[in-house]
Amino acid sequence: MLKILSLSFILSIDALFFGFSFGLNQIKLPLKSAAAMTLTGLIVILGAAKLGDIMYTLLPHAKLIGGLILIGMGIYLAADCKNKGGVKSMLSKPETTDINHSSIIETPEAMAIGIALSIDSSAVVIGSAYLGAMLPLFIMLMQLILMTLGIYLGKKIKPDINSKFISVISGLIIIILGFLQLN
Repeated sequence: MLKILSLSFILSIDALFFGFSFGLNQIKLPLKSAAAMTLTGLIVILGAAKLGDIMYTLLPHAKLIGGLILIGMGIYLAADCKNKGGVKSMLSKPETTDINHSSIIETPEAMAIGIALSIDSSAVVIGSAYLGAMLPLFIMLMQLILMTLGIYLGKKIKPDINSKFISVISGLIIIILGFLQLN
């Protein structure tokens, strides 16, 4: 259970920064949009978990492969802190997801956020599918909690946090979990 909680928290740090950026920029996330974001992300992560289940059923050395996936994903997260394109640009500048500049995250925008927040998590979920269905559910719950906390904190305080540093730390922790899985 501790591994599930740890992975859920690590994989949800991006949601904290999304929420923080929304709070700083006074962007609102209505309940309907939060639900759309969570459900979209859950679908992506459950698909990854199913793929991981298939991998663990069909391949004799699936735990080794899962460990290697975790290590690879950790390296990607740690090294990709300089990338400015695609999903990573959305994650580094969350306020750009408010496409119509209404200061309210609409349902389609929330669905795109749900996908963006779940893409990185998906590879880790494939590599950790042996942990069961609780991992995807905890990830989505943690993302929702951290997004809400981030919005609250963004409205209240304005610290100078370097999200690149958090990305490197998250990547290193996932690499360690991957090596632990190889044992």
